[in-house]
Amino acid sequence: MAWSRRLRSGTLARVLLAGFMLLIPGCGGPPALESKEAFSTADALYTAITSRRTELLDKSETRLSELQNAGKLSNAAFESLKEIIEHARAGDWQVAAEELDSFIRYQPSGGHLH
Repeated sequence: MAWSRRLRSGTLARVLLAGFMLLIPGCGGPPALESKEAFSTADALYTAITSRRTELLDKSETRLSELQNAGKLSNAAFESLKEIIEHARAGDWQVAAEELDSFIRYQPSGGHLH
């Protein structure tokens, strides 16, 4: 029981720290999603993570890699999203969902592209 409480508080601490780092001047926000394709793939990734569907996670990861190779997704954004995917693959679905929510929310476009 104490172990699971510590685990939950550690997870919460990591998520809060990640969110806090986005707000510190000089740290900036997450790397920008520079294309509509990248943004909609990040949205599909969010669906994959929140529904805990590994087949959608695989498809999203493949699509993100294709966008990176085509120059439609920066290396920095790809690496950030890859870290989130790794959390999901490790079974930390909730952490991955919260990190991706922050990643999308703090986009320069305010979480949406026009």
